[in-house]
Amino acid sequence: MPDEPTPTGGLPSESRPDAARSPGPARPAPASAPNRRGRRDVPPFPLLTPEEWRAPEAALRRMYAGAEARAIANADWYLEDRVRKRVPSQILRGLAILLGAAGALQPLAATAGSSDGSLAWGYVLLAAAGVCVAFDHFLGLSSGWMRDMVAAQRIQHRLVEFQLDWAAMNARDAIGPDQSTVHEYLELLRSFMSDISLITAEETSEWVSDFQTAVSQLNNQAGNR
Repeated sequence: MPDEPTPTGGLPSESRPDAARSPGPARPAPASAPNRRGRRDVPPFPLLTPEEWRAPEAALRRMYAGAEARAIANADWYLEDRVRKRVPSQILRGLAILLGAAGALQPLAATAGSSDGSLAWGYVLLAAAGVCVAFDHFLGLSSGWMRDMVAAQRIQHRLVEFQLDWAAMNARDAIGPDQSTVHEYLELLRSFMSDISLITAEETSEWVSDFQTAVSQLNNQAGNR
């Protein structure tokens, strides 16, 4: 099985614009490490009061930080879930290959003059290989591993686009700041958060569909026995 690609995060620090040079809402520092690890809850999005909006630059910085933290939390969850599924998936698939190969070789051993029990053991080994594959399919390990990888990459790709768009607007404000751009920042935030929510919803829907299919197949197999 080929090595999986390593997802990339947001903009590297050396590529990020210098916030001190722009009078507009500068890009805040990334979320701290404790917020990115050790928790599954999505960070709450900041709900600002009318008084806070009287300082629009600070308000926009808070909203940017909230949007970025939420995207990072979602991507980190998928990456951590990928690791939890990858190891058992590889073990089950590896066992299935070894057991299947051993079961296929048992008839040859029986033909070479071994006891009749060797042929029976071949069926047992082949059945055990099938059980490993069935467990992997029922638990959604391999398929979930792939979905986690795709979802994390899509979120991180969208995060980079969001960071670049924000940096471009900061650069434009540095040339000629205008309070009317506040609404454009809000529209950018809305579009970004909508995309992140859509990605998460699509992945969850696929997981539910796969799980329901696995349960249905298991029930059909149990009914035919």
